[in-house]
Amino acid sequence: MAGQPATDVDVRIGERICAARIRARLTQRTLAAAISVSAAQLQKYEKGTNRISAIALSIIAKLTGAPIASFFDEPETPAPLTAPQTVDRAREHLLRAADLYVEARLVAGKVASRRALNLVPEAA
Repeated sequence: MAGQPATDVDVRIGERICAARIRARLTQRTLAAAISVSAAQLQKYEKGTNRISAIALSIIAKLTGAPIASFFDEPETPAPLTAPQTVDRAREHLLRAADLYVEARLVAGKVASRRALNLVPEAA
């Protein structure tokens, strides 16, 4: 893609393209023709010098029999929240929602006084 420099992710994807092509016993020339690029361009994809399009990667996945997800890194799974963190976060969201609700009612003239705003933290 023009203007966007290749990254280490492109290098890893390229390595996986090359491995899938070899496993499928396809030549660079054959695979390049299938995605309508030159063998030299495919080589740049495999080296990670150039960034490959999603459509070309999809075609390569089909031709090599590799799942398209196999070309990408596994996403990092965030550590699960502990129970106290979850409760604290839920309380924060609930208080914020209650504040916004009461303020909206005040603006609409549907709350008799600002005393209602003072009840929100007490309720939590």
